[in-house]
Amino acid sequence: MPVERIAVGQLVRSNTGRDSGHVYLILGFVGPATLLLADGRGRSAAKPKRKNIRHISVLKSIDKGVAAKFASGEAATDEEIRQAIRAYVCTGE
Repeated sequence: MPVERIAVGQLVRSNTGRDSGHVYLILGFVGPATLLLADGRGRSAAKPKRKNIRHISVLKSIDKGVAAKFASGEAATDEEIRQAIRAYVCTGE
């Protein structure tokens, strides 16, 4: 999966592991093949989950508010992450 199509603030779904099927928001990158993910509950923005790119499915949804915060150098709160995931799960977009 090319890293070029993955952006900070984008939602992804885990394909493998105990968290299979779980939706996360991308907080950043660690090297070329590892992402930092958070869901605002079990995995907070302060302690993100490290996940290999091969073990996720990229969803088309990007939360513009969270992406804009990261672009300006600010950090997203757990509440904003939960709202972004909730909006995707409720609408499916």
